[in-house]
Amino acid sequence: MRKFITISALFLILIIALGFSFNWPELQVPQASIVYDINGTPIRGLAEQNQINISLEEIPDSFTAAVIAIEDKNFYKHHGVDFTGILRALITNIRAGKIAAGGSTITQQTAKNLFLTNERTLTRKIKELFYAIQLERQYSKDEILTMYCNTIYFGQGAYGVEVAARTFFAKPARELTLAEASLLAGLPQWPSGYDPYNHPEAAKKRQQMVLNRMYEENYITAEERDAAYQQELVYQRARYMGGDAPYFLAMVKEYLIDRYGDRMVFQGGLRIYTTLDLDLQQAANQAYNQITQDWDPDLQAALVAVDNSNGHIRALIGGRDYAASNYNRAYAKRQPGSTFKPFMYSLAIQNGFTLADRIQCEEVVFKLPTGDTYKPTDYGDEPYHWKPFTLKEAVMISDNVVAVQVNNILDPKQTAAHAEKFGFTNLQPVLSLPLGSNEVTPVSMAAAYAAFANQGIFNDPVYILRVEDANGALLEEHKPKPERIISPENAYIINNMLQGVMETGGTGAHLRNIIGNAPAAGKTGTTDEFKDAWFVGYTPRVCCAVWVGYDREKNVNSAGGVVAGPIWANFMAAAISKYGPVDFEKPDTVKIINTCLDSGQVATQACPRTSEMAFQQGTEPDTICYYHATGLDWLFPDQDGDRNNEPWWERWIPW
Repeated sequence: MRKFITISALFLILIIALGFSFNWPELQVPQASIVYDINGTPIRGLAEQNQINISLEEIPDSFTAAVIAIEDKNFYKHHGVDFTGILRALITNIRAGKIAAGGSTITQQTAKNLFLTNERTLTRKIKELFYAIQLERQYSKDEILTMYCNTIYFGQGAYGVEVAARTFFAKPARELTLAEASLLAGLPQWPSGYDPYNHPEAAKKRQQMVLNRMYEENYITAEERDAAYQQELVYQRARYMGGDAPYFLAMVKEYLIDRYGDRMVFQGGLRIYTTLDLDLQQAANQAYNQITQDWDPDLQAALVAVDNSNGHIRALIGGRDYAASNYNRAYAKRQPGSTFKPFMYSLAIQNGFTLADRIQCEEVVFKLPTGDTYKPTDYGDEPYHWKPFTLKEAVMISDNVVAVQVNNILDPKQTAAHAEKFGFTNLQPVLSLPLGSNEVTPVSMAAAYAAFANQGIFNDPVYILRVEDANGALLEEHKPKPERIISPENAYIINNMLQGVMETGGTGAHLRNIIGNAPAAGKTGTTDEFKDAWFVGYTPRVCCAVWVGYDREKNVNSAGGVVAGPIWANFMAAAISKYGPVDFEKPDTVKIINTCLDSGQVATQACPRTSEMAFQQGTEPDTICYYHATGLDWLFPDQDGDRNNEPWWERWIPW
């Protein structure tokens, strides 16, 4: 036995010596591709596995000390191979008659993670030794330690200390305590056996072993060891396991793999520059989590925010938990409800309607080409208001009957054609089109609404700006392709119309308490039987669409302004804080008139309900409100629409 050990040891020394002396070709360490946000900040999370690479500065000293103490106490002394450890493992294996111990250094384990499989053979072990030597020749100890911390497997699908910290303690690695760091450092030796979720007692014993080794190697004091062991550990998963923007990164990854292949994406060191703004993404995450935390776990929501000026996607959330479901609902088609009305009203303005034009909300029946009839109604206790509304107020209160009548006047085919200018495709030209009868995605809605804020110029939504290879050579670049689809005057008038939704009496008025007085416009949307809820709106800089609903056949049972609106408003408040409040740019040919909502004429001090309305020059009302200025308001319907109190001759009054 002793002779065999001696021969084996000499053979091992010979192999190692050859590794140091032979001029091996330079080792090609796989380079992770890096995704950057619009400000040049890396977005964490792009990896083949559930892995997030971080720098050594972001890894707490307590964790690196724990790893070195339990895995490779001579890490900073050897040159990749620890002779004593290998001989000790060799003796153990010979006595056991099988490979029972590895004796691998941190460098060897890193080499295995980067270049080899987990097979336990002599051939793989020899390759591991050579690769380890090469790593030590080309990289510093700190660089190798960082590679190890980012690639080692901890169990529960977590690769690297960052994902491990999020998997077991719902926090980033930099916030780990000594107790938590020592627990994690013990997992890689036997991830399934030391899994704290399934085997908490075994994990605790392993933690104690790590803490004792840290004490023996003088990394911690006895008091620190005992305090860490006594600390109660709470195991929980973080919401965003996949990184800062998991749904966004998944979208980027899918595109890159389709274009360049898996190997180039995960090992080719690509540099991908995207449109995401991590500041806004984090604001979106916070707003999203704040509102959804007490919801039914199955109720989902999607959020998309774009830069109005170029269509760049600045923030994106595709669901409540990427780890539970990677289905990106930001690209899922759903009926948008009343959020589709502005596109129809844009055509109405183009065809000569004004915000002050009034249309009666009453029972009306349309005959369809199929021979059937269609009778639109409004939400609420009563299906009709039985009173006329200016177009602006009809949008403020989201009146359906008025919208369908306007669509009928315009011709649904013309409305569909006009709406398709905003990026939609294959719209069915039906009377209910402005009520959201066609399915669209949150991404397409955000891009479409952004055209109103961008003075009538539409941009396709973009999420990748350019891609470079590891040497900085440009592989592809995407530039905005702006297209004017409506006039600046038309866009501004729709802005004014949608700002009314945020005014007193509008379906989004309650959101003013969140976003403050900064200029903002938006629209609520709720589909039939309260199945889907929406809020889409914008400031002069950013447009955001929020959808709320279930993946399966189940109703939200709440209006868009109630469930989707608060997510939108909290995000927008952060966006306004980032960019500052600015106003929409008004064309010189647009006039603002304080208008009576009841008569549609120029308001007087006697008018109780007024709104600042925008008009194309020459279309503005030029008559003082006859309704209140003359004291004849008793001739008109009550504001609550109760026709029982109206005089019988009111029906003959032309207005």
